Amino acid sequence: MVRVRAGGHHPVGLEHWDSDRRQFVLYRTEDQHSHDCRRLPFEAIPRRIFLDTNVINVLVKYNKNVFEEELIPNDLHPTLATDIEALMHVFYVGRRAEWELMCAPGTIRELMRVKDEALRAELVEYAELFVDQYHQEDHRFAIDFARRFVDAPFGASLPDAADRELIGYAIGLGCDAFCTRDRATIVKKRERLTQITLRIITPAEWWAHIKPWAALWC
Repeated sequence: MVRVRAGGHHPVGLEHWDSDRRQFVLYRTEDQHSHDCRRLPFEAIPRRIFLDTNVINVLVKYNKNVFEEELIPNDLHPTLATDIEALMHVFYVGRRAEWELMCAPGTIRELMRVKDEALRAELVEYAELFVDQYHQEDHRFAIDFARRFVDAPFGASLPDAADRELIGYAIGLGCDAFCTRDRATIVKKRERLTQITLRIITPAEWWAHIKPWAALWC
């Protein structure tokens, strides 16, 4: 069995919580673990990840669940609960793995439209942590690339120009993956984006790739 320590509450069910050992059991058998190691190699783990606006929103609104492993409310939509738990595991491992996280100035513009003043301030402050780390030259290149990507034919399968701009920005920053909760449009259309190397993943898929190797950092 392979385990990783992450908090003291029973999760929503993405991973099994062993209440006696107070640990998550990630694999019941070595065969399961070996299978995932072959299927999801260590060298392919995304290191530089662009966070979509909806992911940042979850990180701020459910920060105690993600970063302090507090009990996830039972009344949440199952998909949201799964994403929260996945992010909890990702960021627990990330305390030592140190993922490189990114977002775009456009993300901040989106967050500025949040009506709740207190929440808006928290969201913007969190997003600015990722924007401020860029070198100015990288920032200018990513902005220019994003603008060109909006009108590029190989991004046309995404109907929303704002989505195309964010994905273009992530490509311009040299990101390995674009993490989003937007399953209805971005994730659903990703198979059509055959001309880009950027991986589009959900929080649960992000965690699934880290999971076989989590013990290396815990």
